[in-house]
Order: sequence, then C-alpha cells, then structure tokens
Amino acid sequence: MSELLKTKAIVLKKLDYGDTSRIIQFFTEDFGKISAILKGARSPKSKKGLMIDTFNYVQLVMYKKDNREVQLVSEVDMLNHFANIKEEYDRIKYATAVIELLLNLTLENEHHHKMFIGSVRALELLNSLSTNPKYIFAKYFLFFVKEIGYELQLHNCSICGRDLEQEKKVLFNYSTGIVCENCGEENFSHMELNQELFIFFQCLISKKNDIKYDEKNLDKVISLIERFLKNNIHEFKGLKSLLS
Repeated sequence: MSELLKTKAIVLKKLDYGDTSRIIQFFTEDFGKISAILKGARSPKSKKGLMIDTFNYVQLVMYKKDNREVQLVSEVDMLNHFANIKEEYDRIKYATAVIELLLNLTLENEHHHKMFIGSVRALELLNSLSTNPKYIFAKYFLFFVKEIGYELQLHNCSICGRDLEQEKKVLFNYSTGIVCENCGEENFSHMELNQELFIFFQCLISKKNDIKYDEKNLDKVISLIERFLKNNIHEFKGLKSLLS
C-alpha cells in the first residue's frame, strides 16, 4: 500500500517517459536518492512540469511504496530555482559537479540528512554572486568525501598516524590521502604538498569563509580529491562537468 508523503528535494536528472510524462531522479531530505514519475509533466499547461528542472530545490508530495522502484509524484512546489547559477557558466559548471556527485556516488533510498542539508547549502552559496564558485565547490567536495566515508585525515598521517604538524614535509598519497615523509617514501603514487597547500587543505575544512587563497591551489585541491576518489572507488571515472 502506498503512503502519501511530503519531502523536500533537489532535482538531479529528468527523462522523458511516454508521451507526456517524465521520470525524475531526486535527492530528497527524508529518503535519499529516489526516482519518481510526474505524469503530464511535458504538457505545455503543466505548472508542475516547469518546476522540475536540474538544480531546482522543491517540495514534493508523493505516493511512496517501499517495494516500488519508481514512486509517483502528485504535487510539486518551488522552494528555490537558483536563478543566478543558471546565468553564469562557472556557477553552472560547479553546480553540475555537485549534482554529478549526488547522482553517481550516493545510493538509492539511503537517507542522509546531513548530505542533503550540505548540498542545498552549497547550491545556495553557488547562487550567491558574492562567492567564488570554485572555492565553494572545493569546500563541498571535501565535505562530500567525508560524508560518503572517505574522509581525508588532515592532522595525522593516514598510514602511521604520526602528527603531521611535526613533519618537515608531507605528501599526498593518491590512495590513502595525506601522509608523512617516511610513509610517502614507501608508497610511490604521491606528490609533495608544500606548506601553503597543506595549510589551505586544513583551512577548507574549517567553518571560516574569509580564507585567502590562490586559484592554482583551488585547482590542485579539487584535482587531488578527484584523483583520490578515483583510486578508492573504481567505478568513479572523474567529474565530466569539470572537463570543459
């Protein structure tokens, strides 16, 4: 038997279905990633269909049945359509990267409230014209990696546990994360982190928003996290949205 339930959601992807309907993938506040059908969504007269666009933050009313793969949406209300994101290329690129991570690296029907709140917040910040979208994404990427179980250790060597603050040199191992010099020498797949980049990594996980940074360091951080994930999750081939 279906339950009539209400939840908030981020629109991840939509596909045409039949003559007038769409199947949408949502990341929801209460049920994680789900697929649902919105009947009549492609009709020019459908106000609900217009609200189902990628990035949109909506409130859904749906008929949910646990053993059904595709749920049925009955009502949609717009909470935020993030107009500024859709007007600027860099904001589109990094918002798309957020959506790509949620689509490809979260599980169906796995409730993750903190991930939902963090993802909505990232889209809100990407929508703010006063923020650098690349910086917002770098902070989100570290948050996301932690929430899916691959947290980068930034104070102790990820192999031996040695205090990295006492080390003259630290390295980034592409499989385990940040390591001390001794552990780095025993593992070939790594690069050296200079002091500036190491401190920047630590700043990114803080709650401070007034951090001074270099654009090149932002690019390096995002690239290192991406390579780290590729080494740990074999089905992850990188973020297509960041290739352009």
